[in-house]
Amino acid sequence: MSPYKTNARILLVEDDPVVALLELRSLRENGYTVEHASSGRAAIEFVHPTGDSFDLILMDIDLGADMDGVEAARQILERGDIPILFHSSHTDPEVIARTEEVTSYGYVVKNTGMIVLDTSIKMALRLAHSRKQQKEHELALQVSERELRQAYDILRLTIDTM
Repeated sequence: MSPYKTNARILLVEDDPVVALLELRSLRENGYTVEHASSGRAAIEFVHPTGDSFDLILMDIDLGADMDGVEAARQILERGDIPILFHSSHTDPEVIARTEEVTSYGYVVKNTGMIVLDTSIKMALRLAHSRKQQKEHELALQVSERELRQAYDILRLTIDTM
């Protein structure tokens, strides 16, 4: 069984209606459940306050006047650890460098084709799955350490009272 969901829920953040329509269709044909937000503010509103509403966000950079994709990503990540994959036509180093200011799962240049985008999405989902497992293991380790300390303290008290 694959470690990531093939029918993952994706939030597509794209302000160009024609591009959005084409991407929605392509993503759905590849088995993804996709919602669309046409601005950074709309994307933020789509994301549940606990951050668990989408498996991945496919974020454009240039989203019009209200806010760009980097700022939208920053605000979304304040709500939770949602994988964000930047998807933009920008290839200039300054724009790409700005995406490095926030935690993301990659950068895919538009018009590279659905195979590249689909592969990048799957890689991002696998990475997110691995990060989630690592966090769960770390939490389990902390619980085990706490339980061991408690058992040790009980043992010391028992020995001391003998």
